[in-house]
Amino acid sequence: MVDRFKKDITFVIATRKGSKRIKNKNIRKFGNSNLLEIKLKQIKRIIKRPIILLSSDCKTCQKIGKKNDAIVDIRPKKFATDNIPMKAVYKYLAKKVNTKYICYLHVTSPFLKDKTLKQSITKFSQNKKKCDSLATVTSVKEYLWYRNKPVNYNPKNHPRSQTLPDYVALNFAVNIVSTTYMRNKGRIVGENFYPINLNFPESLDIDYQWQFNLGNLIAKKNWQK
Repeated sequence: MVDRFKKDITFVIATRKGSKRIKNKNIRKFGNSNLLEIKLKQIKRIIKRPIILLSSDCKTCQKIGKKNDAIVDIRPKKFATDNIPMKAVYKYLAKKVNTKYICYLHVTSPFLKDKTLKQSITKFSQNKKKCDSLATVTSVKEYLWYRNKPVNYNPKNHPRSQTLPDYVALNFAVNIVSTTYMRNKGRIVGENFYPINLNFPESLDIDYQWQFNLGNLIAKKNWQK
């Protein structure tokens, strides 16, 4: 199923230099590799001769992309600043894609299993007439409050955590959407997405130094792909 769908899908990875929270996050040593190369090699493991678009303003990232057979887009500075809305970046990236669908992958999800990525592509292919996109999510079974008010439970009748409502959080390990939708709307998650639930450490999104350090420890334990 995955190989049959490959002509219709482009894997898009976007990186940039100058990470604020973690210096050189995408290219610094992580386990036995780095976050960018881990993701590029994963794509090549699960599908033969995939179409990969790497968009980056970082020369080192561009070199890694070329080494791993990606189409490299040298991203203009305008689309690589802290001030540019992600909506504009998504529209820009979608305009670089010629296939019908985009599989948008974040390098900050290094523990995504190969079988989960394959499953995501298969599920989207099977459900694309009913759902406008696919997104990986994490179940949130926590007692949530907002502005000093409970969100998902009644404190006067404290429930067990397993009986809390089925809230989920987007973790952005995998997002699949039509190229036209992303180009027009500037979004990678539609109004009616198909959810793929991930557990830790698959759901780990490395955004802070402590997460990078924790991920490094897990990577050195040879997390099973």
